[in-house]
Amino acid sequence: MNEIINQIIQIDDDSYKNQEKKKSELLEIKQAYEEAINIYKKEKLYEAKQSARSITEKMDSLIKSEEEKQSIAVGKISEEIDEIYKNTENMLIEKLLDELFVMED
Repeated sequence: MNEIINQIIQIDDDSYKNQEKKKSELLEIKQAYEEAINIYKKEKLYEAKQSARSITEKMDSLIKSEEEKQSIAVGKISEEIDEIYKNTENMLIEKLLDELFVMED
């Protein structure tokens, strides 16, 4: 009977050791997966930041380009307005001078 009890105790002890070993193995696997997931998250976050930075740089470049185009367009319009003003001013001066000379005669 003692021998049977000893065998049961041995089986129970072996079973407990095996269970603890499996728990330890599962914990190692879990930690490996968690680490892999964290690395993956960090990589994807880095890629997203790089992508956002690239998009921001492209948008900044497009905005700057558009601002330059608008500035050139405004400059051209301003030059045209100046030219029209000068022409109108010259025409008015000529007209006034003509009227003054006509009045003198």
